[in-house]
Amino acid sequence: MAKTSTKILFVWNKFFLITICLLMVSCASLQPKLEQPGVKVAGLQLLPAQGFSQPIEVSLLISNPNDRDLSLRGISYTIGIENFDLLSGVSNELPVLTAYKETPVKVVVTANVLQLVKLLEHFGRNGIREEVNYNFSAKLDFSAWLPALRVNEKGAIPLVQKRK
Repeated sequence: MAKTSTKILFVWNKFFLITICLLMVSCASLQPKLEQPGVKVAGLQLLPAQGFSQPIEVSLLISNPNDRDLSLRGISYTIGIENFDLLSGVSNELPVLTAYKETPVKVVVTANVLQLVKLLEHFGRNGIREEVNYNFSAKLDFSAWLPALRVNEKGAIPLVQKRK
């Protein structure tokens, strides 16, 4: 009798484990495949200083290449110049990203004074070139059913107009 109940318990545990694995695989396949939104930095505006902190309003254009509107719960972002992460911030007051459109988004960032000092030291040692490299990275957090997306954009800002 004890052998039979042990076998039944073993079979039941195996069945339970297989069922859990199948449920997990089927739930993973239900997540919709999303294309990564594109982010462009459209402008920067200095806001009134607050003590030693200098807030800056960053205007972004976020393009949604997907066939559905995307509701954002929040965004965290960092803007760097010459590989120094100078500006960062978070926001949860965001518009819905309309399908197949560019949505203007304004966020406020604060400057990292230590990184700014390091950047100035870098320019003092190496000089300022005709263009400065920048990078923008963000984590876009959607509803509980969609995975968070990470966006990374890099580019160069020309500091000198090229002669024709």
